[in-house]
Amino acid sequence: MNKVELNAERLEELRSKKGFICDMDGVIYHGNFLLDGVKEFVNWLYKENKSFLFLTNSSERSPRELQQKLARMGLDVDESHFYTSALATAKFI
Repeated sequence: MNKVELNAERLEELRSKKGFICDMDGVIYHGNFLLDGVKEFVNWLYKENKSFLFLTNSSERSPRELQQKLARMGLDVDESHFYTSALATAKFI
């Protein structure tokens, strides 16, 4: 299998998924910069009408603050796409 066939196979595998869960720090951004390909990936999620959620084990920021952080980096995502460890803890209690 050549590289083009492998990439096409991986793309079809991604297309078959209904939703995605992504960690944030080191996956979506590092420091105050988006990682390469993140904008394109999120645009693809919207275009393909995929469900997605950004998870973080950090309890420092609310979903709104995380949404604002990504907006400052040039990525517009609604705050409903964020789930923090603080939210998980509150739900558990």
